Amino acid sequence: MLFNTLPNGSKGYNWLISGIQYAVKFGKAIIPNSRPNVLVEIRSETLWRFGVRDAIKRITLALEEVHAEIIVVKPSRIDLCMDMLIPDNEWDGELFANTVCRARKINYFTESKKLEGVQIGKGDLSCRLYDKALEIETISQKTWMYDVWGIPEVPETKRAIRVEFQLRRQSLKDLGIDTMDDCIGALDNIWAYCTQKWLKFQTNPGKHHTQRKTLDWWQIIQNRFLGVSEPVPAIRAKAVRTTQFQLASQVVGLIVALASVDDEFGNEPLYEEVSQEGLVKVFRKALRIAGKSSLELRDAVNWKRAKNYRGKAKYQEANYNRLAEGLPADMLSLGIEDDATWILYDMGAIK
Repeated sequence: MLFNTLPNGSKGYNWLISGIQYAVKFGKAIIPNSRPNVLVEIRSETLWRFGVRDAIKRITLALEEVHAEIIVVKPSRIDLCMDMLIPDNEWDGELFANTVCRARKINYFTESKKLEGVQIGKGDLSCRLYDKALEIETISQKTWMYDVWGIPEVPETKRAIRVEFQLRRQSLKDLGIDTMDDCIGALDNIWAYCTQKWLKFQTNPGKHHTQRKTLDWWQIIQNRFLGVSEPVPAIRAKAVRTTQFQLASQVVGLIVALASVDDEFGNEPLYEEVSQEGLVKVFRKALRIAGKSSLELRDAVNWKRAKNYRGKAKYQEANYNRLAEGLPADMLSLGIEDDATWILYDMGAIK
């Protein structure tokens, strides 16, 4: 493997190397913390050529050759795609008139009034539909895609349209995906969630879902990924993380800041002696300034407790459903050991 060493770091990573097959970022920390100390981007040609498992194996073996100890491999971002030929006269804005999506933002990209692509959503989960042949010709020069497609060129009356979903770490975690094994084993389920739950193209998009029918071309997208017909969608559920240490640290930081400053109205600092007792007095003064009574505080705490309980119950139910469907699940939230054999009965786990 050949790499160029870049002269600078980026986003918390001290050393960057870039090659045709991979790009690798190395952090300074020997032990991983909130971020991985090695972040690898697998180039698209490498994935198409070797497949996901072998592409990962090649780079992990290379890292081990230089004495890295691989603790765990987790997906930070995945891009799933499918390419299809559609008639040239159907590739226009009318194609997206029947969009049914959880995202609010849709951007169209045109050149000389001709549609080049559309992006739906942004952030942790998004989708792009674009003319891949045009992108190859004008930007990427990835002419090897024609070998993947098995055609010498795109027919004159057709467009090679790529449907591509991008999922970042938070979206993957919401779908129960933590490790690369989780990810690879559930690619069809992730695709099914994206194309059946998150984005669809249907008749009567403003009507009730019972009055809508998925368009034929989108049914092909839903059911041809990896050759899996009618895949089961991954189940989305956000984990409720109530970390006492993190919240306590934030409270202490705010109290320290409050004790150290005056405000723009010329009020005196709420300064007490630098001690635990002094900061407790600052907190009491803060309650008086905010005008919060004991009754209001009690109601706020009880409302928050109830919200956390509902969130945890919903997350646990989603993981039971994931387990029942054979999908990756957060075993810790269910009180299940990863290496145990369990069966599900009436929403309960039995060893």
